[in-house]
Amino acid sequence: MESVSTMSENNNSSSSKSSTGNKSSKYEGAYQVDVSETGFDLETITLSYTGLLRIFRLLYVAEHCPALRSEALLTSLHYLKETSATNVYKQVLQEIKKENIELPADFDESWLERTQRGYVQKLEKLDTDLRNFRTNSIKDSIRRGNDDLGDHYLGAGDFHSAVRCYVSSRDYCVSPRHVITMCMNVIKASFFMQNWTNVLSYVTKAEQALESLETTTKSAAAPSATTSSSSSADLSEAEIASRLKVYAGIAELATGRYKLAARHFLAVSFDHCANKFQDLISPQTLIRYVCLCSLATLERSEVHRLIIMSSNMKQYLELEPAIRDIILDFYQTSYSSVLTNMSRQEPVFALDQYLARHLSSLYDEIRHRIIITYFLPYKNADMNAMAMKLNTTVNVLEDELVHLIRLEKIKARIDSKNKILYVADTDQRWHAYQHALNVTKRSEKITAALLLRSAIMKANLVVRDASASTAGRPSKMKGKSRGHFVPGYPSNMMIMDDNEFYEDETM
Repeated sequence: MESVSTMSENNNSSSSKSSTGNKSSKYEGAYQVDVSETGFDLETITLSYTGLLRIFRLLYVAEHCPALRSEALLTSLHYLKETSATNVYKQVLQEIKKENIELPADFDESWLERTQRGYVQKLEKLDTDLRNFRTNSIKDSIRRGNDDLGDHYLGAGDFHSAVRCYVSSRDYCVSPRHVITMCMNVIKASFFMQNWTNVLSYVTKAEQALESLETTTKSAAAPSATTSSSSSADLSEAEIASRLKVYAGIAELATGRYKLAARHFLAVSFDHCANKFQDLISPQTLIRYVCLCSLATLERSEVHRLIIMSSNMKQYLELEPAIRDIILDFYQTSYSSVLTNMSRQEPVFALDQYLARHLSSLYDEIRHRIIITYFLPYKNADMNAMAMKLNTTVNVLEDELVHLIRLEKIKARIDSKNKILYVADTDQRWHAYQHALNVTKRSEKITAALLLRSAIMKANLVVRDASASTAGRPSKMKGKSRGHFVPGYPSNMMIMDDNEFYEDETM
């Protein structure tokens, strides 16, 4: 059975499949999630998202959460009537009938035929208009015609055709604002296709065009310009920048570059995310991404500075108390609470179509960082006590420690019989001798350089550089190297070569 939740992924080409190189996750394929103890319901999606992304998220829940399957399918069928995505509608309707789910009383059987007819009629009109624009060779009209046609394809879920139309408008962009619009359209369609390489490529192009637009706006702004118009333009550009950060962050997350993803998400304005990005991401989803990516890659000091003390991130954390507790407990080294709360939130994370595939890798990275930080101040540690603190068994902990020792993330030895972890022995005397020898060698080099400089100054071997004053005349020293510049002296002073100094001394 072909899952309706992967409609956008099925439209993707082979290049859209992310190759993160991570080990296989338990949240791949037809996995099932139990959310009975989490309090998760579909309103968290329906009230936070709009457009096609709301539908795809509902269908992902329908595939992986049996308890919410019927409700998610019926809800997605309802919202599909707000779009022209007839192919997805037919798949959802087929799935509902297959599951013997009762259709709502107000179900309109003629909607599909009526929408398909309207879609074809509008498509023909847009195509005719675009041909006329090309005949008249009006660049701006051609660009808008391609954009309108791309929007029509995008609303129907034909993302390949949408990208083709959006890219076709590139040759008719005559200003940075046009380039930004083109890039944003391509990014949106590529995002639904999960073509992350294309998303990142056009995010870079859009950021460059945005910088060019800001430079042009500043240089063209007159001193008498009104503040209201400039502030509205700045808000629009700031919103575009935040939207690009979200696209880049999700693309980096999907490709396994978690630290870059965290940096992008941390730069997203709360005001924009809460009020303008319902078609892309919700504040609750973004702070989940920030939490997992940051704890897996950032140091505790960075977590404190960039998240806990950030006025922007505090607004996100207020919406998700569970995420706030995880981050605060991590910074306060209450690792048992961190792992307990993460375990409770795991089913909710697993119902996120962009996060689920990387959930096991992120959890493993966070556990490894916790183990490394926990053992850092000790010379030896009881593995039974460690296992109790880390909410695991001794055998599982021992396997994790072996893995970390092989990766050289922990320099330690394991006493498997007594279940004790020892810091690896190091020859402190040898390290002290090596340090002393290195310091001595550096001191010798510095002393030799100082003696040479002192001897040169005492011998008055500094001569003027006549090259500036004799420019255009043939040099008498042609083919010979008679001097070189000495750091610390004026730019018009030179010093004789060391070989000449010693030759004069012997004479």
